[in-house]
Amino acid sequence: MDEVRTAPAPLNTVPPNTVPLTRAQKVLAGTGGLFFAGLAGLGGYGSFASVRDVAEPWFGGQAWIVPAGVDLGILALVSVALLLEWLAMPMPALRWMAFAFTGATVWLNVSAAHGDATGMVMHAAMPILFITFIEAVRHAIRRRAGIAAGTVREGVPVARWLLAPWSTFRLWRRMVLWQITSYPRALAAEQRRRHALALLSEHYGRKWRTRAPADVVWMLSDGVMLDEALARVTELTAPEPEKEKAPPRRRTPRRNPPRPRTPRSVATDNEARALAIIDAEPDITGTELGRRLDISTRQGQRLLSRLTRPAPASTGGAS
Repeated sequence: MDEVRTAPAPLNTVPPNTVPLTRAQKVLAGTGGLFFAGLAGLGGYGSFASVRDVAEPWFGGQAWIVPAGVDLGILALVSVALLLEWLAMPMPALRWMAFAFTGATVWLNVSAAHGDATGMVMHAAMPILFITFIEAVRHAIRRRAGIAAGTVREGVPVARWLLAPWSTFRLWRRMVLWQITSYPRALAAEQRRRHALALLSEHYGRKWRTRAPADVVWMLSDGVMLDEALARVTELTAPEPEKEKAPPRRRTPRRNPPRPRTPRSVATDNEARALAIIDAEPDITGTELGRRLDISTRQGQRLLSRLTRPAPASTGGAS
């Protein structure tokens, strides 16, 4: 089975976090490099004779080795130090050794002036310019390599330090502790953290630190794992869902249960008794009739009305 091989990235590929140099920046960098080479050449040529003359009493005809060796050593140390800075593997000892050799060169050049102030300044000027240029290049390389590796921490604006020193110190402290290199990202995290604290304070009150879960309090206090902390806070402070109310049941009107029909024999018996009562008391009321028959008032009235209703007259003629 063939293995899938990934082609190595080209060496000149710019890291994703680094903005590539523009044409004008490349031209300016090249011009600065030419000036640096000229400065190094003139400085080495100017100090060569002076250092050789100072070293001649000890080295004799081999005195030229001292200025040549010191200058070559400085260039070697500076080159390796810049390369390690570019690879994000700085070695401070190389820088300090380069400074020491440069300081020795300056001292030897100043000694050649034999105490003359003007000569001392002229002998020290070019080595100092050389070191200053090297430090500028080292700073640029270190910053660019740090930006590419994500290890260079952006500074906090001075205005924020002046307006809110204590909260700015805590923000800077969290940037240092948790390796937050981007100031805008740290500022956004601080805003989200404060929003979560406001939600907890509103939900639990002033004693939210003792009432909220301990892990959430820790995450918000130290400013770590904010995504998880905010999700927990949102879950804790979310309002409880309202229970869905069931639609009101339609109330059906209560219907009077059907009255049981009175058997015909019972109805006939009631009618017979009612007729006897009506014959004895023609002016009896339906209420009284119902009471005597042990039926409802309404049934008594109906029964009285039906029994006292006159019979319809016959309309047929005699044949």
